[in-house]
This record gives sequence, C-alpha cells and structure tokens, in this order.
Amino acid sequence: MKAEIVSIMTHGCAVAAFAFGSFIGCGGQQQSASSPAASASDNAAKPAETGTLAAATPTGAAPAAGRPIMDTHIHLYQVTKPGGVPWPPPKAKNLYRDILPAEYKELAKKHNIMGTGIVEANPTMEEDLRILDLVKGDDFFKFFVPCLEIGSPTFASNLDKLAKDPRVVGIRGFLWSPKLTLDAKQLASLKELEKKGMTLDIISRGDLNPKDKVDAMATAVPKLHIIIDHLGGAKGETPDPKWVEAMQKLAKHPNIYIKFSSFFDMFNPNASEDEPWQSPANLSAYKAHFDVLMKAFGEDRLVWGSNWPVVGQGGDVGKEIAIAEEYLQTFGPEARDKVMFKNAQAFYRRH
Repeated sequence: MKAEIVSIMTHGCAVAAFAFGSFIGCGGQQQSASSPAASASDNAAKPAETGTLAAATPTGAAPAAGRPIMDTHIHLYQVTKPGGVPWPPPKAKNLYRDILPAEYKELAKKHNIMGTGIVEANPTMEEDLRILDLVKGDDFFKFFVPCLEIGSPTFASNLDKLAKDPRVVGIRGFLWSPKLTLDAKQLASLKELEKKGMTLDIISRGDLNPKDKVDAMATAVPKLHIIIDHLGGAKGETPDPKWVEAMQKLAKHPNIYIKFSSFFDMFNPNASEDEPWQSPANLSAYKAHFDVLMKAFGEDRLVWGSNWPVVGQGGDVGKEIAIAEEYLQTFGPEARDKVMFKNAQAFYRRH
C-alpha cells in the first residue's frame, strides 16, 4: 500500500507531512511523586534503531486489511537522566524505565502505525523542551502537546516560546496544575490558547476536572478545540447513568472531542497506575461505553490513541487495536478511517 502524504497546516503554513497513517500521543492517570534518577544499568533503554519510518510504510501484520492507524497518545521519558522525571515514580512497576523513540517505532511497525504525536505527562518546561529536542528531525513524530500550568504567571511566555516550534499544536492542562476553577487567571490562559488556534488535552476522571467544570470551560472558550482523554473516565463494564448523562451534555459542545484511548483503564482496580492489572480482551466488556460515546459524539469526534506505555499495565497495544477495529467495523470503513487516523489529522493542528 502506497503512503499518501497529507500536510497539516498552521495558519496557512505547512507544519508536518503525514504518511497516510498514524500518530502517537501520551497520557495516563494523574500521579504525584518525585522521581529520583535510577541507575543507568537498572533502567537501560533499548538499543537505538537505525533509520526512520518517515518515508516507508511499516511492515508486519496490519489491522483492518492494511488500513493505516494514527496513534495520538504516547509518552516518552528518560528516568535515568540527571535529576530523573516527576512521572512515573519509582514505585510504578513496568513504567519506571527509559521510554524512548526507538522502542515505540519498533512497536508501530507491527501495527501499521505510520506516525506519532507525543502528549507530555510531565509538568516542567525543561521536560517539554527536552522531548522536542529528543525527536527533532524525525518526521515519524508528527506533533507534540506539552504540559503547561494553565493560569500560572509564566503561562503566556512559555506558550509563546513553545509555539515557535510548528510541531507544538496545543497543550495538556489541568493534570498537575491547580484545580480547574475557571478563575480570571485560568480564563486568560485559555483565551490565549484559543487565540493561537491551539488545542487542549484534558483528563476528566473522578475528582480530577469534573465534567460540569469542563462543560463550563467549553462554554467560556467556544473556539478552543478540547479533547477529553481516555474515554472520558469510563469505568467498569456497565456505564454509570451519571457518566452517561454528563457525556451527553458535553457532546452538545461542538468544540469537545473524545480520545478513544486507554481502554484498559476501565478495569484498573487501583487509584494509580503503579501496579499492573489484567483487563478483558473481548469487545463485549467495553461495547456499552463505546456505544454511549459513539452515539453522543459521532464518528467525527472520536480520536484513537494508545496511551503507550501505560496501556501495557492492563493489556497491550495489539489487543487495544483489535478491540477498536472490531467495534468500528460495524460502522463501515469510512467511520473506521475517521476514528483511527483522519480525525487525528483534523484535530491535532493549529485551527
């Protein structure tokens, strides 16, 4: 299958060329802990891969008869660097090790993922700039969503600095920063983001960014493109009626999208991601929640993402893709292609 090249535009200027395929982004549950650096020998990264995937379609078994995928949610980090990283904490089994580009690119080859975007989980400007530098010149990494504290005194200056890099299409907010209150400082930051045509990734799960506050935010900045990560905090096999009502209300805002990601979080029995867990691999365990989201937001506002490497705590990327493909096949190839890659191209750009 020949790759089609699609350009993302930023205020009329081409920002990145996509192989007709997939993104990768980042995500995860909110955790607070300091991360002292571990020894390089204990957390050695996998050997660097030679070459890139920018000009070639990945090889290996392809889902949906070879149709490409855009993954919009991965993390990259290096716990062995001097000073370590705030997330993940050392107690996070399986996650506390170096997670670097070569490892994901090898994984992507197996699943017809042909490009990635990174969504930052760590809250420092230093880490935002370090990740940009880490993947500089590698066209496989199509976009970057840094983590910034909305409402902070340095928000506008940091956003201006990051926005000079065309790979930065938006930010991730309200993960480490103060609670979503929509006070004057937060509203000023959100309006600045809206003015720049950038996007906002946010988690709304439990007490973290309650959905009524997200609803009010979408009203306050109606032109800001907002994506709620990880199925909007769906939990268990049977949807909670209050969750259903809240998602239906949020769907009334045309500027809110849903990250069709991190399925296995639904069955995490813990309040953190420190311990691995086992999630079902059958579609039936997830379908009721998927149906709520598809009915409310439609095929144009669901955007697939893996949440790698956190996805490995409850399953693996291959199983997650298989569940998504099985669900989407009943809606036809056009809907499948929207959710699995086209919607990513439409959302993750400067509007």
